Amino acid sequence: MKTRITSIFILAAILISSVAIAQKPEAKQNRKERMSQFEPKENFLTDEQKETMKTLRLESEKELKPLRNQLREAMAHQQTLTTADDADLNAINKNIDKMAEIKAEMQKIKAKQHQAFRAQLTEEQLIQFDNRRNKMKQGIKNRQKGNRSEGKGYPMHRRGA
Repeated sequence: MKTRITSIFILAAILISSVAIAQKPEAKQNRKERMSQFEPKENFLTDEQKETMKTLRLESEKELKPLRNQLREAMAHQQTLTTADDADLNAINKNIDKMAEIKAEMQKIKAKQHQAFRAQLTEEQLIQFDNRRNKMKQGIKNRQKGNRSEGKGYPMHRRGA
């Protein structure tokens, strides 16, 4: 009797795992399809525009890299400041201001790049470019809403838990 129950249990486990494995490629494909709509498709650009965009993107990345590094350092320092035994609120606030300044500078660089991109486009291309950007932003917002409602995303902080 024990052998029969064990064999039924093993058979059920194999069936369940095979069904789970069989569904993974589909899930990956669906995710790829969903994400592909947010990938930048520059097929509406001329070759010259693509090269210009590539150059602008590279210049922006060169400007952003040291700022990203500074921001990471400031965030690590913030962790140190906030977890100290005798936390200095003035130092914490100064570091928060420093991080805000870095983030603002990064946003300015990104805005400059965006406007430089737009300056390269014709009116028809501008419409496509702006629509694609708005569609991407809306998709991200919808995904974030879905993740929060399903219990995914940012963890809920509970007291006493």
